[in-house]
Amino acid sequence: MDNQKETALKLLEEIRKENEGQFEVETFEESDKQGVILKADYAEAAVTVYFLDFTVMELRVMAGGEEPVFYLHFELNDEEHARELYREMKESLIAQKDARMKHALLCCSCGLTTSFFAMKLNEAAKSMELDLDFEAVSYEKLYEAAKDKDIVLLAPQIAFQQKNAESILKDKIVMTVPTPIFSGYKVFDMITLVNEKLSGQQKAEGTETASPVNALNQATGSVLVVSVINMEGRNQIAYRIYDNGVKTMESQSVKPSYRFSDIMDMIRVVTEMKPEIETICLVTPGYVNHGKLTYESAGIYDLDVIKEITDAFGRKVYLFNDSDMIALGYYLEKGEGEDIAFYFVPTGSYSGNIGIVANGSLIRSAKHMGGRQLEPVSNITTFPRNPYVLMNTPEGSVELAARFITGLISYTGIEHIAFYCKMIPDLEPLNHLVDVLIPDGYEPRLYKVDSIREYLYLGTLEALKKE
Repeated sequence: MDNQKETALKLLEEIRKENEGQFEVETFEESDKQGVILKADYAEAAVTVYFLDFTVMELRVMAGGEEPVFYLHFELNDEEHARELYREMKESLIAQKDARMKHALLCCSCGLTTSFFAMKLNEAAKSMELDLDFEAVSYEKLYEAAKDKDIVLLAPQIAFQQKNAESILKDKIVMTVPTPIFSGYKVFDMITLVNEKLSGQQKAEGTETASPVNALNQATGSVLVVSVINMEGRNQIAYRIYDNGVKTMESQSVKPSYRFSDIMDMIRVVTEMKPEIETICLVTPGYVNHGKLTYESAGIYDLDVIKEITDAFGRKVYLFNDSDMIALGYYLEKGEGEDIAFYFVPTGSYSGNIGIVANGSLIRSAKHMGGRQLEPVSNITTFPRNPYVLMNTPEGSVELAARFITGLISYTGIEHIAFYCKMIPDLEPLNHLVDVLIPDGYEPRLYKVDSIREYLYLGTLEALKKE
């Protein structure tokens, strides 16, 4: 403890000195914690060290919203590792400077008329010294380009797409440009309208993230479930503690990138605070094969996860695929005893993942591909256009999903299929195309799911019972 505290105090002093002159720096000290706050006019970061039976460092970046854009806590065992994570936090803080600029996206059928309008709007915004820029794209690139935009402006000729856009881009302002403004290239009227919409934007409601120290000290539990979920380019590494199946605590870390060491840091903090935890379960995307994980986007290849966690923490350890657990949880909640398939299409995937429960049991795929059976199927499936283009629009996503669901029905005969796909806001077009592709009398019943998190945890608890 003394060595950890000495290291923590040294790091805090280094951080304070390093950032004086670059940010407004404040320090604070209480009986059980000490920290440094870095303030800028666009964001704020805090490095907090908790002195318990061991030392925990918490890194947080807030940028005006209720939820942190970066959040991480870990036991301070390795000084260089702590410096590396601090550097990631500082990079996230500095990145928020560009985020102060408001970004508008203009969209029309092919992007030609909006490109000229965007050029004129940018010239005017620059001359007026506004923190506002405009980009123009064609409709097929709308959803990909909108990820980092604040407001989406649809040309009048695609006004009929506004309902879909609002359903998919729920955290964005979406509007159709009035015809007189668009057809007359009325630059100042457009800028005035955009500023009015942005200034009137309501902050999204969020739940306050409790201090991991105070909250965990109130919780008891014997099972720790850690889940990895990619949400719009940010990786959420979340955990829950369960006591006899009852949730007693949950929290999460938020980072742009994800590494296996982040999971180990989280487990280390929680198990140090709650030594009574007996079982650790990791639920993650990727290929799960006899305790080994391959998850390419995180740079993990054939890693013996169960051995790594068991050796480090001495608990029972289980590893599950996220799609499998979602399917099992959905079956328990909504399946009503029927065989079901859950088709899960994460953002950025065109094939999606599949979990199947038949006769009450999860069907394990060849080599425990863990929900990713549809990737090789895509190699022998005919698509009307390039699937990487199709996945960027609601219409294209329907084309893709209908073909994969048709293949699923052909091979399994399952009649109850639930699906999660942010790019398909309305069930009816998918139902229609599946009816076209599948002969009369063999069409499945499709059910759209808007949230998967609770199904994932429910399925995980059920899987642990059967292990």
